[in-house]
Amino acid sequence: MKILIDIKHPAQLNLFKGLSRDLEKEGWEVTICYLERGKLPKIIQREYQGFHTVPVGSSKGTKWSIMWDGNVKRTFTFLNMIRKNKYDICIAASSIPLALAGRLSGVPVIQFYDDPERGKINTINAKLSKQLFFPPIVEKDKKTSIFNCLKEWSYLSPNRFKPDPSILEKYGLKPNEYVFVREVSNKSFNYYDQDDAIVCKFSPKMDPKAKVLLSLEDKTIADKFPKHWTILEEPVGDIHSLIYYSKLVISSGDSMAREGAMLGVPSVYCGIRKMKANELLMGLGLLQHLPKDEAIPFINETIAEKFDENKQEQVRGKLLVDWDDMNVFMKNQINNYKNN
Repeated sequence: MKILIDIKHPAQLNLFKGLSRDLEKEGWEVTICYLERGKLPKIIQREYQGFHTVPVGSSKGTKWSIMWDGNVKRTFTFLNMIRKNKYDICIAASSIPLALAGRLSGVPVIQFYDDPERGKINTINAKLSKQLFFPPIVEKDKKTSIFNCLKEWSYLSPNRFKPDPSILEKYGLKPNEYVFVREVSNKSFNYYDQDDAIVCKFSPKMDPKAKVLLSLEDKTIADKFPKHWTILEEPVGDIHSLIYYSKLVISSGDSMAREGAMLGVPSVYCGIRKMKANELLMGLGLLQHLPKDEAIPFINETIAEKFDENKQEQVRGKLLVDWDDMNVFMKNQINNYKNN
């Protein structure tokens, strides 16, 4: 059996990593396609060693590049690949180019996504794909089905992720004594409407004694952050262990804020987007959405508090019991929808 997987950014890379390995062990021929954007190609080469990886399209951050290189050209490349290689099924997390190519080629495409706010995009994907799958934050219908977890659980569940404290030695850190910060760039499609450098602007108001690790997407603004912050060099070898052992996660992007919450770390999303996926975690008391410098009181209070390791394990244990195994779910759907 042959499968094509489309990956456009690191969150999708992580979503499909465990699934790809499971399918390969079961004898599937797995092709990993990825968008040439930022650090993604380097991370793909590291995380998908041994797989057949193919760059498809690119994005330089401009609206024209996103439309032409990241959508139109990608569609034609996918169309040629699918017709040449005769895949049994294709999967993605919101990929109109792949869905259109699959529709024109008669090859099923199923997609696993968590952003119902992208209404027009989801409508197009639903028309072109066999099925869309979302967390329990949407209403089920003919083309939309539900999985009972968030997509990040595919790689953060205790069944998949075991934190490694040895990564702390590289940065001279001790568990639960530092803050992990993620600052995204507003040059990407998801954040065009968001102010740039949100964390950077309120960073002087944060406790100056706090040790901070900074994951910075746009390195051109590095000198605008406090001098004592440590800026990570991407790609980071074990970023989720660094998040797990932090005492607080602050992110202007939504994905890493959710990751921190699912790892049992107090987490605050300070971006402007209101997302139902975030609200699911907020309802469980795991995530705070405090836009811009509204986050400062929560941040400084959390920095001053002692980290609760027991609560962290209780959070992860409860999610393990209550939520689906995302990789098992995806594999079952692939077997349900593949061409016979």
